[in-house]
Amino acid sequence: MNRRLRAATTILVAALATTGPAHPAVAAGYSAPLTTAVAGLAVAAENRTGYSRDLFPHWIDADGDGCTTRNEVLLAEAVSAPTVTGACTLTGGRWYSYYDDAYWTATGDLDIDHMVPLAEAWDSGARTWSTSRRQAYANDLGDSRALAAVTDNVNQAKSDQDPAGWLPPYAAGTSPSGSPSRSAGGSPSTAPRRAP
Repeated sequence: MNRRLRAATTILVAALATTGPAHPAVAAGYSAPLTTAVAGLAVAAENRTGYSRDLFPHWIDADGDGCTTRNEVLLAEAVSAPTVTGACTLTGGRWYSYYDDAYWTATGDLDIDHMVPLAEAWDSGARTWSTSRRQAYANDLGDSRALAAVTDNVNQAKSDQDPAGWLPPYAAGTSPSGSPSRSAGGSPSTAPRRAP
């Protein structure tokens, strides 16, 4: 991966890791043009030693409402709202995957993608984080760009690759306002994701 892309990915990881209640002073305490911020970054070799996806506890029910992070994302990004029954079982509903410009009506056809893969976060320093910080990162509902509901096999093709190694097959696949959320008519939604 080229140095600038690695640096930009590191900035994204740092930005996602520092947004939210655990690090508000860090997020609010630095402001600079992107080129200045990138130029000031120390570039170090990535280190995947010891990485395991299991070190990032995910799909938790952070707010105690019975819905895991996975289902919270599905609820927030539904084009047509599903019915929620029992312990947050989702039935019906419709979702748009901007990775491949596809619509889905079965939640099993969707994966929740970490926009910055867990392995990339590990490579870039998450190996030094506490388990609770890695859990917070893996379940980040505070930034609508962090997690996205996308076609399962497309996400599996991405695996843990960063943007230097993989981009969505749908060339126009951009997330409106940084999020793939859509309203019932398929237009971009301005509704915020439900936070934990």
